[in-house]
Amino acid sequence: MNLVSLDGVARRHADTQVLDDVTLGIDEGDRVGVIGRNASGKSTLLRLIAGADEPDSGRIVTGAGARIGYVPQEPAFDPTQRVLAAVLDVGGGAASATASAALRAAAAFAAAAAALEVAPSDPGAQARLEAATRTMDAEGGWDAERHARALLDRLAVGDVGQRLGALSGGQRKRVALARGLAAEAELLILDEPTNHLDIDAVEWLEGELASRRGALVLVTHDRYLLDRLATRIVEVEGGALHSGSGSYADYLETRVRRDELAAATERRRQNRARTELAWLRRGARARTSKARYRVERAQELITPRPGEPGGEVPAAHVDVALPSRRLGSKVVNLYNAGKRYGERWVLRGVEQRLSRDARVGVVGPNGAGKTTLLALIAGRLEPDEGKVAIGDTVVPGWYGQDPAALPATQRVIDAVKDVVLEATLPDGGKVGAGALLERFGFPPSAQRGRVGELSGGERRRLELLRVLATTPNLLLLDEPTNDLDLDTLAILEEFLDGWTGALVVASHDRYFLDRVCDDLFSIEPDGNVRHHPGGWSAWRAEQGARHAGAGRGLSREQPQPQPQPDAPDRPRRLGYAQRRELTALERQLTDLEDRRRVLELSVQRAGDDYQAALAAGEELAAVLASLDVAESRWLELAAQAEAAVGPPDGRGQR
Repeated sequence: MNLVSLDGVARRHADTQVLDDVTLGIDEGDRVGVIGRNASGKSTLLRLIAGADEPDSGRIVTGAGARIGYVPQEPAFDPTQRVLAAVLDVGGGAASATASAALRAAAAFAAAAAALEVAPSDPGAQARLEAATRTMDAEGGWDAERHARALLDRLAVGDVGQRLGALSGGQRKRVALARGLAAEAELLILDEPTNHLDIDAVEWLEGELASRRGALVLVTHDRYLLDRLATRIVEVEGGALHSGSGSYADYLETRVRRDELAAATERRRQNRARTELAWLRRGARARTSKARYRVERAQELITPRPGEPGGEVPAAHVDVALPSRRLGSKVVNLYNAGKRYGERWVLRGVEQRLSRDARVGVVGPNGAGKTTLLALIAGRLEPDEGKVAIGDTVVPGWYGQDPAALPATQRVIDAVKDVVLEATLPDGGKVGAGALLERFGFPPSAQRGRVGELSGGERRRLELLRVLATTPNLLLLDEPTNDLDLDTLAILEEFLDGWTGALVVASHDRYFLDRVCDDLFSIEPDGNVRHHPGGWSAWRAEQGARHAGAGRGLSREQPQPQPQPDAPDRPRRLGYAQRRELTALERQLTDLEDRRRVLELSVQRAGDDYQAALAAGEELAAVLASLDVAESRWLELAAQAEAAVGPPDGRGQR
């Protein structure tokens, strides 16, 4: 059954045609992932599907009685409403009529309880609560309420009786997500649902959505979530929709083939144009009436129509190649560092050291202290116990969750000039603020625009430019993937591949942690920070093995042997030969990584030279295989060394 159909829909925002004559159908069981650049129209498309916005032209048809749940990026709530009542709120009119009897009963009970709280001595309010209680018994409303409470608990919203006005933006987003999941919708529409969730909650949400039987439409920057849930991808680009069946990985393959075809078409067009231009330059024969068609054909080839390959203005390209300063051997050392807020210790007894090539991810539940740890490392906070020693050459760059406060009326280019007027590129060239903005995907027309007119993703991209333009050598990224589109994320990851300074990143994005981090710091319940070699997947596998071992231990009924004080079970230290092997592996990994980068560049530059591409590709495959073997052995030796000698030095794998 078709749930929603868009036919010839167009939508304009100010001077931008966001959607232009688009057609889309969503059927029962569809799982649609919507992707596209920042400000391309993803959220606009979701609002139109949800019925929260009207098109300028075209037609949107919603199936009769279809229940649609919608969770926007910035949900709006009545600040006086209680949390549980907001989750159970089924709305009015058609939304209320299509909700289940149990959910309607639970919503009516929550409303009656709220009314009685306002007027406890009102006989009418008392009678309504009694009637709502009887309906709860008859319709199974207590199950709906228990489900809502369980969702809130899983999303770390503890006090279900507090008013929404007292919650942070992240907490309100989690309440909205709980309401969407509780709504029993036939079509659930989610706009960046993983924002403000920790990794455990993201994994839980992935399982919850995978088990749903209804249709799903979502925008997300979490590529693992997108690839595992979506069975169809819709890309919003230039006002049009490009759709493809299959996972996100399948769609990427299709897009690569589409781009290659467009590039080949453009090369043929340019070749034809050169031929026609050569003919035109022959002289007077080109001006005769018989040859007029050749003139017209040349003009057509030289100036392709919009919509043809080469006929459109290229999409905003982001080039983040900016230098970093020299970094000395001492970066940041934490000695028994701790931080508390009031009586609660968030971090305590932290003993870690960052090397100048550290690439560390920080994980932990919401409120565990990830941002606090980054702020201690950056010198933005002072510890309440212990010491944080920062090297003399360290210049930190802070890219936090909340962008710096900028006047909404300030022009975009002035926001960059406040930080830097001119920057030196890695090749020695110098560029001004305008050229920097163009490298970050802001054309001259956007540079003259106001900061307040930028989308959330564009605002984050502007903030990233302001941070990198100061040429830091220690990057601290706090949830950097929020609000960035997938293409910009991929470019940021490529930039971090070549980043020569130290990197510490706190993120709930599992793919990003796997992609850019060689080590993880996990914040434990007691406030300590543990080191784990490898990215997120390695850490999660380690956790799974630990939990499995604990489960096996609990299943045995024999008493556990008591440790003997005179024979402690300590890991053996590395021998002389192993220490030499570890040192040699570090040098080998550095050489292999350098060779990998050279070969990848050779493959890219080979272009249509098949033999050169084949030779470079074969050598690259061999280098990658050697890297895999060397990294596995390095991890084995490093883990043994860490277990034997205590706290690690926070070093990356390379």
